[in-house]
Amino acid sequence: MKVTVVNGSPRGESSNTMYLTRAFLEGAKWTDAEIIDISTANVKGCKGCFSCWTKTPGECVIKDDMADFLPKIIASDVVIWSFPLYSCGFPGEMKCFMDRQLPIALPEMMTESETGRHPLRHDLSHQRHFFISTCGFWTAEKNYDSIIKLLEHGGDSKYEEFSIFCGQGELFSIPDPELKELTDAYLEIVSRAGEECISGQITQETHEALSEPIFPKDVYEGFANSSWDE
Repeated sequence: MKVTVVNGSPRGESSNTMYLTRAFLEGAKWTDAEIIDISTANVKGCKGCFSCWTKTPGECVIKDDMADFLPKIIASDVVIWSFPLYSCGFPGEMKCFMDRQLPIALPEMMTESETGRHPLRHDLSHQRHFFISTCGFWTAEKNYDSIIKLLEHGGDSKYEEFSIFCGQGELFSIPDPELKELTDAYLEIVSRAGEECISGQITQETHEALSEPIFPKDVYEGFANSSWDE
């Protein structure tokens, strides 16, 4: 079982989202997962030249770290997309990484697609993709709508079964003993989600537990606002 984590946080492995991702990996017992840390990688933006479809099929003409990363994604049985939400969508580093996966696709259009899609160059039907993210708002509800739309358009119809979107993400890195009791309890649920995914999918009960905010809206926003005043 080859598991790859694409860490899309500019803060690297110290990001709040990685607290959740590590708990998920521990629950799933995927302790040997390889982490691709985009924050320290050299991944340039896609040129849109389509050379990976014409001149060098399946290979990007840009010579950077993506030449090493793309074969790892193709060879993976599980890909975990771990990222923070800053402004409505994927952070820039993550979106850039996603765009650079164009060599995986073939140029011909899939005529059976309603909106227009491209078939894959490789058989990746065995792959499972998980999406784990935190944001600084009190809730994940509605704040991830644009990401959900993108996943739906990309053909990932199971994003709801295999995603953890968490509000109040800033709490996980605060070294307060009383707060840590609450965040550790949440991480135990994340670990349970990782264990459940081995048998198929994250259960509805666990999803509901994950959607419960650590603090009520007024309490969390009060803490957040006072921290900026300080």
